[in-house]
Amino acid sequence: GKRAGAAGALQRWIAAAVPATPAERGAALWSFAYFFTLLAGYYVLRPLRDEMGIAGGVKNLPWLFTATFLALIVAQPIYGALVARLTRARFIPVVYHFFAANLLLFWLLLTLHVGTATVARVFYVWLAVFSLFAVAVFWSFMADIFTADQGKRLFGFIGAGGTAGALLGPVLTIGLSVPFGPINLLVPAVILLEAAVFCVWRLERVTTMHGN
Repeated sequence: GKRAGAAGALQRWIAAAVPATPAERGAALWSFAYFFTLLAGYYVLRPLRDEMGIAGGVKNLPWLFTATFLALIVAQPIYGALVARLTRARFIPVVYHFFAANLLLFWLLLTLHVGTATVARVFYVWLAVFSLFAVAVFWSFMADIFTADQGKRLFGFIGAGGTAGALLGPVLTIGLSVPFGPINLLVPAVILLEAAVFCVWRLERVTTMHGN
């Protein structure tokens, strides 16, 4: 009785908090979770970017800005080619698994102190590319699965998931960097990125079920 009452109260609270019809609610909640985990992962990494920029040599920072610009120019046609060749269900996990594998490689190289200054410079540029494309993939997915009318009602709520993730990321950084060290923050970032992939998988199932 108490459990059923609590479940009913939770459902009523969700119905009041999420501006969605019952058919849309699952997709809205998984989209919220997707943006939450994605931005939490990015904001765990962002403090490392500045540290890596310094580790790569302060005098090299102007070159890092140039390298970032060039990397974005090179990455754009690759992104376009992937979008053209792969279905949404395959493309999004491929992109995020690739970024997660990159993070694990950075973690391994930095942990083993292999070419630390060079790795630090590459990471600085890599994070700029990641932030642009990871968020672009998210919003293109949202535009794909929701109509313009649904977007007007739901994107504010979904965007709040990103805001919450952006708040959690620095908290995780502060809480974990002291006991585990800044380099090991790459591991929770990988976990959050893989959680985002799980949210994408759930979204695909929910939207297919309801014919979005």
